[in-house]
Amino acid sequence: MSRRRKKAPRPEHPIETALRAASSIGQLEILAGIDRSPEGRKAFWDDYKHINPPAASLDAGCQELRRRARQRAGLKPPHSGLKPMPLS
Repeated sequence: MSRRRKKAPRPEHPIETALRAASSIGQLEILAGIDRSPEGRKAFWDDYKHINPPAASLDAGCQELRRRARQRAGLKPPHSGLKPMPLS
């Protein structure tokens, strides 16, 4: 009987640790590279204000912040086969 070795888990990217450690929306905004001025924050969040109920708009915005943070760190979206877009 042959014994198969278990594959070692992939090392986690540092951005995943930082995203888990983020305890506020402001920290997520910083990781995502959102402009921290009131105008910059408003410009980002205005894209989500139409979603109802309000908790769903907050969830969608936070999900986008995490996506942008991963993209900024150079991670590809899972299973997309696409390269991350360059940030301006």
